[in-house]
Formats: sequence, C-alpha cells, structure tokens
Amino acid sequence: TTAKSSLEYDLSMVNSKLNQAESEISKLPEDEQEILKITRKYDLNNAIFTNFLSKRNEANIVKAANLADVHFIDPAKDIGGGQIGPNTKVNYVLAFFLGLLIPLIAVLIIFFLENTILNAEDISKLTTIPIIGIVGVKQTKSNLAVFEKQKSSLSESIRAIRSSLQFMYKKQKIEGTKTLMLTSSISGEGKTFCSINIATVFALSEKKTVIVGLDLRKPKIFDDFKIKNDIGVVNFLIGQKTLDEVIQNTHIPYLDVITSGPVPPNPSELLIGESMDQLMASLRERYDYIILDTPPVGLVADAIELAPYADVTLYVIRQNYTKKEMINLLNNRMQREELKNVSIVFNGFENRAKYGTGYGYGYGYGYGYSYIYGNYTNAYGEDDKPKTFLDKVKKAIRKR
Repeated sequence: TTAKSSLEYDLSMVNSKLNQAESEISKLPEDEQEILKITRKYDLNNAIFTNFLSKRNEANIVKAANLADVHFIDPAKDIGGGQIGPNTKVNYVLAFFLGLLIPLIAVLIIFFLENTILNAEDISKLTTIPIIGIVGVKQTKSNLAVFEKQKSSLSESIRAIRSSLQFMYKKQKIEGTKTLMLTSSISGEGKTFCSINIATVFALSEKKTVIVGLDLRKPKIFDDFKIKNDIGVVNFLIGQKTLDEVIQNTHIPYLDVITSGPVPPNPSELLIGESMDQLMASLRERYDYIILDTPPVGLVADAIELAPYADVTLYVIRQNYTKKEMINLLNNRMQREELKNVSIVFNGFENRAKYGTGYGYGYGYGYGYSYIYGNYTNAYGEDDKPKTFLDKVKKAIRKR
C-alpha cells in the first residue's frame, strides 16, 4: 500500500510538471509552438535512425568477422573440352544390350522350363505312334464346328482324319460296322470335341453314326446337341431302359447320341459287365460307325476296359496343354498291349503357340492329376489351374 501511494504521488508530480510546461508553452506565440512540435518529431526520428545505423554497423562487423571455409580463387573457364558427364553414348549402348539380354533370358527360361507339347516334332521325338491328323482351333461357340462351318479349314482337317480312318479300316480288312474310340491323357485335351466332329463328318457322308458317351464320371456330351442327360448308357447297362429308349436323335441327319446318363457309383464295374457286350452287339446291327467317347486313359482305367470294343483308337494330344511325360504313359500302354491300333490326333494347333488358347467350350472334367515319383495319380475334383508358383509365372510370361 505504501509503495502504491508513493507511485501515485510521483505520477501526480510528473503530471503537474507536464501541465506546468504546457502552460508555459501555451504562453509562447503560435509559430514557436509549431517549431517546438517539429523539433520534437525530428529529434525522435533522428534517434531512431541513429539506432538503426548503429545496428547495421554491428551486423557488418559480425559478418566481416565470420569468414567462409570455401573461397573462389578463380572462376571456371570453358577450354573447349566438351561435356564431362553424363556419358550418354555409354548409357545408350548399355540400354541396347540390356534390352536384348532381358528378353533373351526370359526366352531361355521358358525354353528350359517348358514341358508341354508345342508341335508335331515334339510328338515324333517322344513316340513312334503315327499322327493321323492335326486339328486347329475352332472359331465357333459350340463344339459343332464341322456342322456349323462345313467349308472351314478345321472341317477339312477332320475330313482328312476320316479319310485316314477309312484307309486304316480297309487295311485291317474290317467289314460292316466300324468302331472308333477316342481317349486322351488328362481332361481338357479336346477329346469330346474331336469325337463330336469326327462323328459329324461320318454322318454328313450319309453313314449312320452314333456317339456313345462312356465317360460315366463326368458326362457332358449332351450340351452341344441340346438334349437331356436324364437317361443314357448307365440306364441300359443296369437294365432299366431298352436300347431304343436311350438312343436320342440329333438335328444332324444320320447322327444319333447315347448320353452317359446319371452318374453311377461303380462306373468301371458297369463297363466290364455282359450288358456292355450286348450294347455293342446291338449297335453294330444298327449303325455304320460307332464313336466311343471315353474318359482320359491317364486318369482312370475305363478306357482300357473299353479298348477291346474299338477297331481303332485315337489318342488326343493338345498343343500347349499335354505334358511330355504323358507320352511316356502312352508308350507304356502300347508296350503292354493295353491299347491297339493307336493313332494320335494333334488338337488345338496354332502356328504361334499361346498358352491358354483353345476352345473355350468348357473343359474341366474335374479329374485333375498330380505327379508323384514319375507316376500320375488321380486327384479327382481338382481343376486345371496352375498348381505351383512356377506354373503361374510361366503362364503370365506366355500371356505377355
């Protein structure tokens, strides 16, 4: 409280002195009062300016006292030597060789890792079984490629197979009804496609032809003919239906189809029974050509059981799909005489092999396969997708 009172007293004294000075100044003439105001502003600005000059001088002194570590002794001179770096010519040469080296490495990787059949020469190197025909890639939505485009190159290749088959039948002195069995190593090689179109060319030549769907595990031959699979071979083999009841006519003249029918629990046992003998005997009395569409011989034994009924067996191999190891399986079958009169149909052929190029009509038996110590074992229910990371990489490279 005392300090506050003392400060208030000092403030009042200062104010009184200011009032006293202002009263004395007010007594002066107006010109002198104006001069005092101007002088006061001048003194204030002069003091500020003098303070700034002092600060600048202090800054210059500090700047002069701090010397830089680097000093330019002499500026650089252009003596005509040209650019030192970067060396663009060397970069272009390196880029050129890298551009050649990287694709070359990729090609070599594909070449050494490739284990599928790419051309007819691969087949000739692996087996002595003759190639009866080469079938290209179909350009139609359904499997009825020959019927829908009878003048196409694919139709002509199927007709060439028909001519070769007739020569084989004649060479074997087979009279009357001729039977033909089609099989393959695994699912997805175009066995059903070839069966349908070979049967079609026989029917177009006005020969009574029937396709018998004997793939009792995965029936699908009925889709392209727009017929049902409610009854078929299975119903005849177990005695439920007569032969007339299981035969279905198609929209193609002279061509009938016997579908597989409902999936049985014991397909192999049905095919080796006496009913199968009766079926084949009855069909021989009615038709000129009998086409047996069988399961893949590399996965199940059904085709081996049906081989005695066939005069000629066609083994379907698909480009960029069939593994080379599967040809060894075929050779073993031939050596053990499990298959006779075998010829090869090279299916899905293109001049430029592309992975995954083909029919687009719904392969996918669902059999699948796996390779264990050199033997292929059944992996029923698997699909045909790449199984390993290496397969996925190879597929991606081929697509590009």
